[in-house]
Amino acid sequence: MTTSTSTPNSAPVLQTVAILVSTAIVGIGQTYTVLPLLSTIAADLGTSASAAAWLATAFSLSFAAGFLLAGPCADRFGPRRVILIGLIAAAVSTAAVATAQTLPMAIGLRAVQGFTIAALAPTGFAYVADQIAQTRRPAALSALSSAGLAAAVLMQVAAQVLTPWGWQSIFIVSAVLLAVLAVVAWRGLRPDTGERADSVLGALARMPRLLTRPALLGLYAATLTLMGSFVIVYTGLELAGPAAIAGKPGTILILRASALPAVVAIPLLAGFLSRWASRRRAAIALLVAGAAVAVAAVLGENVIVLAAALLIFVGGIAAAAPAIVELIHQRADGAIGASTALYTASMFLGTSIGPQIAALLQPGGFVIIGIATACILTIGAFLVWTASRPAS
Repeated sequence: MTTSTSTPNSAPVLQTVAILVSTAIVGIGQTYTVLPLLSTIAADLGTSASAAAWLATAFSLSFAAGFLLAGPCADRFGPRRVILIGLIAAAVSTAAVATAQTLPMAIGLRAVQGFTIAALAPTGFAYVADQIAQTRRPAALSALSSAGLAAAVLMQVAAQVLTPWGWQSIFIVSAVLLAVLAVVAWRGLRPDTGERADSVLGALARMPRLLTRPALLGLYAATLTLMGSFVIVYTGLELAGPAAIAGKPGTILILRASALPAVVAIPLLAGFLSRWASRRRAAIALLVAGAAVAVAAVLGENVIVLAAALLIFVGGIAAAAPAIVELIHQRADGAIGASTALYTASMFLGTSIGPQIAALLQPGGFVIIGIATACILTIGAFLVWTASRPAS
């Protein structure tokens, strides 16, 4: 049995975070599994790599739309129940993607997959808010936020490693893992507690009210830049990477894996980083990420410099995400599920746009892609700083 580090009335922190992080890595990681497979899928389905990029966009759009239902459902029925149903549905839809024989069929199945997996993201944050002691929440939220980035790295690596067995193999393995996690979550997550919304419609009604607040609108706009910039950079590496990595899958694999230490380190540094106010932490982290990707764009022909810059870039994104979540929760007036659903919807709306931006900028090469991403992150930092300005 896991030793709890929580208060007597809260869930065991380590066990809870381990389950939710594992679920996030396998679930949210489905967003990124196709990025290293675009050329392989395109060849198999008889299309182009840029057309295959719609597999990422279709997933992310339906993923973002699903959040808008998953968050209110968590407020109404409890996050644990939504997570369990989501894991079962996600296992089925993920296995179905492997059966696609044409690009339109694959795009449609990816959209269904995205909608089912949406049940796993805002509900994880809501479960932490319901079940974890307040003193432990910053570290738990940081771990969940970093799990999304860890998923982006780990699931890309997994997809590339499994490529020799066909592009379908990553979806088959993922489906099995999601089914196993459904059993683990059923046994390991404590039943839902606390007051619930009277209805899903009542919970949904909170969203328009949240969107009438300029501060929250600014923070949601800043959220677009988080995973959006991540996907732009890694799609850009696949479509228009520097000449030093072109045609070298082993080097690209190492580059993807090189960012993993950053997503592991940030949750471990949560206590240290929390010494700075959320507003300052988020803005500085976004600026650091922007500077790093600019360096990657200009000096990317040196693989060592490129790897170091990507490490710092991912670390900046990982540090900014939980800080923005904290800023949103501070302004949500208790509507944690609804506000978190809007946060995750905004994040993955950015993710859905990312591949198309990278494809649009592909003719300019990775330099243009990197510089554009740096500008997007600078805008994100400005939005955070202005939207979270203390009331005068």
